[in-house]
Amino acid sequence: MRSMAKLLAVVTTTAVMAAGMATPASAASVNKLQISQNASGQLTIQQGQTLKAGPVIDAQVSSTYATADPEIFQLRNGATLAQVDAQIVLAGQGGQTAATAMQWFNQNTTFYGGLSAPGTVSFHLVMPAGTYYVAQMNPSGTVKPSTTAKQFVVAGRSSAIQPITDQTLKMNDVTTDRFIIESVSGQLHVGQVNVVNRSSEMHFARFVQVRPGTTDAQVDAWLAGGTDPTVPGGKVLGFGTVSSQRTALLDFGVTPGTYVVLDFIPDKVTGTPHSLQGMHLVVTVS
Repeated sequence: MRSMAKLLAVVTTTAVMAAGMATPASAASVNKLQISQNASGQLTIQQGQTLKAGPVIDAQVSSTYATADPEIFQLRNGATLAQVDAQIVLAGQGGQTAATAMQWFNQNTTFYGGLSAPGTVSFHLVMPAGTYYVAQMNPSGTVKPSTTAKQFVVAGRSSAIQPITDQTLKMNDVTTDRFIIESVSGQLHVGQVNVVNRSSEMHFARFVQVRPGTTDAQVDAWLAGGTDPTVPGGKVLGFGTVSSQRTALLDFGVTPGTYVVLDFIPDKVTGTPHSLQGMHLVVTVS
C-alpha cells in the first residue's frame, strides 16, 4: 500500500484543492446538512442534527484536514463503528484482504457521498428516514471512523424526487467498472451533475485537472509510475463514496479545462483500486 499512499499524495499535492460551487438558494432551507472538518481531522455537524425525509437534503462538506475523507453513511445488519475501523484498515492492504473488506462494506453499509480530498463540496440527496453517521474514512493513528463519527437523524416519510440536470456521470460495470458521461456534448460543463452509481461496487469521483490533450492512455501510464499529467497548482474536486444504486446531485464548480475522473476505492473482487484497473476518464469541462 506504500505505492498507493504515494500515488494518493501525488494526486492531492500536485493540484490545489477546489471549492465546490456556492450552495443554491434552496440550501438556505432548514433541510440543510452542513459538516466541517478541522486541520486535526475532527468533524462537526454545524447544521442538520435532525433533517426531514420529505424535502431534498442540501449537503455541504468542507475540510482542511490533509487526508480529508469525511463520508456520510448508514450501518446495516447490526454493524458497528468498531467493525468499520477494522474493515477500512483491511481495505487498504490490497489483494484478497481488501476485496473481502469491500464485500463487507457492500453488505453492511450504505454510503451517500462526502468529500474525498481537502476543500469543499456541495450536493443534494434524497435520504430515507433513519440514523446516519459522518466520519473520517481514511484512518491515521487515532483519527479513524469511530473516533470522528458524528450522528444525525433523518425523520419522517420521504416524498422527494431526486433532482435531475442535463448531465450525468455514471459509475457502471456493464463490462468492467468505468465512468460514463451522459450529456448532449459527451462532456461536462460547470453547473450541476447527477452522479449515479449503477454498478454493484462502491465508488467515488475525484476530478483532478490535467494538461490539455491528456489521454486516458497517458493516465494509465501515469498510474503505472509514468509521467505525471496533472497541472501544477491545478484544481481538484473530490466527491465522496456512493454505494450501489445511490444517486446524488453534485454542484460542479471547477475552473473550465481538462480533468481526469479517478476512483481509488478497492474492487470487491480483486482488491485493486478501481482506477488502477482502468476506471478513469479524461473529460473536458466548459
